Amino acid sequence: MMMLCKCALFTVWGVVTCLPALAQSLGVRSVNPSGLTLAQSKQVLRVVMKHERYKMASPALSIDGPWLTDGKPVVPGYLHFGVVYGTSTQGHYAVNTSSGDVWDTESCERYTFAALVAIQKHVAAKTGKALASDDDARTQLGCP
Repeated sequence: MMMLCKCALFTVWGVVTCLPALAQSLGVRSVNPSGLTLAQSKQVLRVVMKHERYKMASPALSIDGPWLTDGKPVVPGYLHFGVVYGTSTQGHYAVNTSSGDVWDTESCERYTFAALVAIQKHVAAKTGKALASDDDARTQLGCP
């Protein structure tokens, strides 16, 4: 991830210039047609956390989850996580394992920014599944 910090994320045209290093660190090239692994899903969430300016280097920061019901995801196709700082929960998030879509499940907000969109394109190319529409994803996640 150090390489990511050393290079500019965007060119004048808004293209992600560090995508190869980012994709490699996420293991995007090894995404299976069945979707993201647990480790890959957590890495996608870490990209969002970094974007949201979480103090990623802090040993007090951790990702709790995935949350399962009877050994299965709470919502089919999504892995749910909590972000914890010390003993305080900072937020709840869902990562779609087929598309790399990431939602804040407390505010029902979808994350979208250039680096994440680029990752999602790589994931979709491997799985053959694009992001659900906003309405469909909201329905799946139980958002209003």
